[in-house]
This record gives sequence, C-alpha cells and structure tokens, in this order.
Amino acid sequence: MKFGKIRIEDGNIIFTKRVKTNTLPCSEILWAYRRREENGKNQEYSESVCVVTRYHKKYQFEMSGEEVTACIRELQKLNPSMTTGLPKGSRIPFQGLSNTRDLGGLKSEDGRLILPKKLIRSGDLYHLSHEDQKTLRKKYELSKVIDFRTMQEKERKPDTKLEGVTYVFNPILDEATFGITRESSMEEDLTFAKVDMGDFLEKVYRQLIKDPYALDQYAQFMDELLRQREGAVLYHCSAGKDRVGVGTALLLSALGIPRPVIMEDYLRTNAYLEEEAEYMIQLLETRMIVSPQIYSNVQAAFSVRRSYLEGVFQVIEEQYGSMEIFLRKKMYLSPKALEQLRNKYLI
Repeated sequence: MKFGKIRIEDGNIIFTKRVKTNTLPCSEILWAYRRREENGKNQEYSESVCVVTRYHKKYQFEMSGEEVTACIRELQKLNPSMTTGLPKGSRIPFQGLSNTRDLGGLKSEDGRLILPKKLIRSGDLYHLSHEDQKTLRKKYELSKVIDFRTMQEKERKPDTKLEGVTYVFNPILDEATFGITRESSMEEDLTFAKVDMGDFLEKVYRQLIKDPYALDQYAQFMDELLRQREGAVLYHCSAGKDRVGVGTALLLSALGIPRPVIMEDYLRTNAYLEEEAEYMIQLLETRMIVSPQIYSNVQAAFSVRRSYLEGVFQVIEEQYGSMEIFLRKKMYLSPKALEQLRNKYLI
C-alpha cells in the first residue's frame, strides 16, 4: 500500500533515504500524527505524517491530505496500541478515574511536543477496575506511581497495587503545618468548615510555593522524573487538581510549555470533575439541607480557578524574579538538568 513516497508492506514502513531503502517496523511506532506546514507566501500547505518510535526517533513523510488520513488509519490497524493525533493533555477514558490525563501532545516554546504515554497526572488510584489496571499496564506501560497525598489520605484510600510498578510516597503537604487532622473527612470539611473553601484554597496554593517542606517535595518529584528510565510515570494526589495542579504547572514550565497552554491544561479539571461535584451535592441532599455556603464549598472542592494558579506564578515572580531562577534555586534544575528533562520527555 503506497502513501506518498512510502509503502506499507508486511507490517513495515518502507522508505528511501539517501538512496538507501529503509524498513521501519510498525510495531515500534509509539505515536503517529498529522503535520501541516505553510509553504511560502501563496498560503499553500504541505501535509505529512510524523512518526515517533519508542526509541525516540522521529520520521516525517510528506503526502497528500487524503493519504495522511488513510496512512494513519492503516498504521493504527497494524499497531492498535500506538497513539494517533495530538492528545494535547486530554483526559484518558478510564472506567473509574475521572481526572486522569496524558500530558502528551502539549507543545513547547521551541516547537517540540511532550511524548504521549510518558507523563500522566491523576487523582487517587483507589479501587481501580480490572480494565483500568490492564490499560495502565499494557497500553501505557506504567512503571512508576508518585503519590502526593498525606499519610492519612494514603491510609484511607490506598492505591491499587499493580505488578511491576514502583510506588513512591512523596507527600507534598506536611500534616501539622497545614492543620490536617486524622479525624476530619471530606464530607465534614465541606459541610462544617467555618471558612470559605475557595478562599482557603487560594491561600493554600500560595503557601505551597512558600513552604520549605512542600518545595523540597516538589524538587524530589522533579528528581524522580529525571531518573525515570522506561515506561510511564503517573503522579497523583486525591482529586488530581491542587497539589497535582501546582506540580504540573512547575513541570510544564520546566519543559518550556508556554504559560497560556499551562493554564489551559490546568482549567480542564473543571469539566472532568463536574460529575463528581454533582454526585457530592446529591449525596449531601439526602442527609441535610444544603446551604448556599455548603454548595459553594462543594463546587470549590471539585474545581479550580484561574486565580489559584495565577497566585502561584505571582509568588514565584515576586520572590525569585522569574520561573527560571525558581526552578534553578528551589527545584535544583540546573541548565544541564533542564536540558536532560526536556530531552527525556520532548520530541
């Protein structure tokens, strides 16, 4: 089957480079997507298929738009596990994980893309379905889980253990510093808190960037990513929105992802946790009269606000002058370490 200047035969892509015939097994392809580039001043475009292998080699094959669509469809038939298109940090359709997302496809300022199936942000992994476990093990080749939760949260809802996966306990919050007690629960916090949950979270975000313990834990997170070898890393807190939200913003900043893209990824949480908020409201309505304050607290507990993350960036710029200086001084990411991190996760 011919597409532009390549052929797909016997499960391989056959192409010529420098007068030499090359064979690329489709089984080695990690990712295939369409690339469209403008040609000159005539507003004409060239289309091509970009192919990334599991060995981080990238190939680009120019062909017509119709051929691009047909080629990617054929490649996916031969290798159903490959990623196609540009996921751009989209939600992974799991059965029991509402806010689990692959950061693959997000574009850095230098034009590179985050590799899919390498960096996964999530809420807790409590009572994972068998199908979700299979997806993480087989499709994403999960090899490491980094848990941002406190010991209390970890004990209440322990992660489902997957064979062959390394689990790293890396609590971002110090329970004593943030006033966390073993007697409180999510429902009690929402219904009996005397503070506005939105205001409380606004302060927590700023405190995360000021607290020495939290900063050291985020630096440990970066170190774990640097030392990662094969497979995907999944990092999570309870809902996958606050501690993970800040950690993701720092990680994406280190990878050179533009600030608007970081904010866009952060705000996706609101759509993904909407059903969780509705469920909590319905549950509380069976037990009490839900006041406007309780309703507001529930909404805040299952959503994020632009101002939360803006507060994080503001503190960093006020105290360190720039994100680059912050990453060097507090995340211990030297220019060489930043380059290593980007080469590991960008293509």
